[in-house]
Amino acid sequence: MSRSAGMFKRVTQRIMGESGCRAVPGQPIASTHPQLLAAGEVTPGITAAEYSQRRATLASLMPANSFAVIPGAGAQYMVGLIPHPFRQDADFRYLTGVLQKNLIAVFESSCRGGNFTLFVPDEDLRREAWEAAPISCNAAIELFGADNAHPMSQFGVRMQHMVATASSVLLDADRNKGQIPRETPALRKAMDLGQTRPLETLMHRMRWEKSDAEVDLMRASASATAAAMKECIQLSRPGVQEAQLAAVFEYRCKMAGAQRNSFPSVVAGGTDACVIHYLRNDKALLDGQLLLMDAGCERHGYASDVTRCWPVSGRFSSEQAAVYQVVQDVHRQCVNYCRPGHTLRELHNLSIQLLSEGLADLGVCGSMSPSVIARDAYSRFYPHSVGHYLGGDVHDTASIGHDKPFQPGVVLAVEPALYIPNDPEKYRALAGIGIRLEDDVLVTDQGPVILSKDLPLEMSKIEDLVGTAADIAQHGL
Repeated sequence: MSRSAGMFKRVTQRIMGESGCRAVPGQPIASTHPQLLAAGEVTPGITAAEYSQRRATLASLMPANSFAVIPGAGAQYMVGLIPHPFRQDADFRYLTGVLQKNLIAVFESSCRGGNFTLFVPDEDLRREAWEAAPISCNAAIELFGADNAHPMSQFGVRMQHMVATASSVLLDADRNKGQIPRETPALRKAMDLGQTRPLETLMHRMRWEKSDAEVDLMRASASATAAAMKECIQLSRPGVQEAQLAAVFEYRCKMAGAQRNSFPSVVAGGTDACVIHYLRNDKALLDGQLLLMDAGCERHGYASDVTRCWPVSGRFSSEQAAVYQVVQDVHRQCVNYCRPGHTLRELHNLSIQLLSEGLADLGVCGSMSPSVIARDAYSRFYPHSVGHYLGGDVHDTASIGHDKPFQPGVVLAVEPALYIPNDPEKYRALAGIGIRLEDDVLVTDQGPVILSKDLPLEMSKIEDLVGTAADIAQHGL
C-alpha cells in the first residue's frame, strides 16, 4: 500500500463509527485540516485531554445528583435566511470544542457518572444541501469525547427522565434568550418548582484562570492585534479615512489567523477620541489631530483588546504630550500592580488616585487638590473602569467580583484614560484631547506579563512609526 493510500485509510477509519456509519465532524479536525490542528487537538491549541479535564472539573464542582444544560449559540440572521457569521457561546466552546450551531450539551455531576451528552441536529438532507452536514452522533462520541449523543428531537423526552431523577438542574434561563427552557416542558417545570440553579457563576470560576495552552492562544491573539495596529500607525497621515484604518486592522488580523474582530473597532480622530465607544469611523483624519484606536481580534476562541493614541501628522503637540504622559505613567503603574493577591477594585482605585494627581498637575480642575478630585470630580474625565477580564469573551467572566484577588493565569485588559471635554473656554488648549492606553496583561507569580508588548507605548517610539509605511500607495490610502 502506498503512503498516500495508507494515510487515506487511517483518515477513513478515524471518521467512521464502529457500525460503519460515517462520523461527520461538521468542522475542521486534525486529519482533515492538519494546517490548523495538531494530532490530539480538538480546536487549535487545545487538546482533547484538556477538554476532558475541563468537563471532569465541572462534574466535581457541581452539586450532588445534579446535571447542567448548556445550549450552544444559534444562528443570527441579517435578513431572511442570510446569516451573520457564526460565533459559538464561550462556555459551550470551553467544555466541548464544538463550533457549530443549534446544539445542546448536558453534563452530569460526578456522583451521576460525570457523563457528557451532546444533542445534535436531526438529519435534514434539504438543509444540508444549503449548509453542509452538521456534526453527527458518531462524531460527537468518537471525535469530540461525548459519552452519549442523540438527535435533538429526543431532547425533551430525555429531559423528562433526567429532571425526575436529579436533585437540581444547573441552567442559565436567559442563555440564548431563554429558548431552551421555554420550549422544554421538563425544564420549565423544574424552574417553576425552584429546582434550577444558575450555571454561569460556576463556569466563570473555571474560565477565569487560564491554562498554559490558553495563555499561548491569548498571546497569539494579542500579537496579531499588536502587529495590525502597528501597521495602522504606519499608514496614518492626514486625509486617511478612519474606516480605511479599521479595514486594514481587520484584514491584517485575519491574515494572521484571526476569525473575527473581538468587538467593533474604535477609530476616533480628534475630539471623537472623547467618545468612549465611537463606532462611526466615518471621517477623514486631519493635520494636528490625535487618533485613538481601540481594537482587538478573536483568534481560535480567545480575544485581545488593545488601545493606542498617536498624532496623525507624526508629532505630539505639547498639550497632547502632557496628557499622554500622565496616562502613560498611570498605565505603567497599573500594569505593575497586576500581581497575585491584588484585586480589580484596588487596581481601579489606584488609577483614580494617580489620574487625579495628573489632573491636578494639568490644571484642568482649577485649584482642587488631588484628594478632592479623587472623590468624584475625576469621573468627568475618566468615567469607566480601569479594566476588565479577558478570555473567551472580550469582557470575560463578568460574574467574577471586583474584590476577588488576582491569581496566576488571570488575564485582564488594563486601560486608564483621560478625556478632556471639548470646551476651549474652560480647558483651553487641552480641550478635546482624549487619551486611552490599553494592554492585555497576564498575572503570574513572577510579575505581570504584557501579552501585547510588541506594540510600542512610549511617545518617541510612536512618533517614529507614524506614516512610515513603504506601501501606502498599495493600500490605496
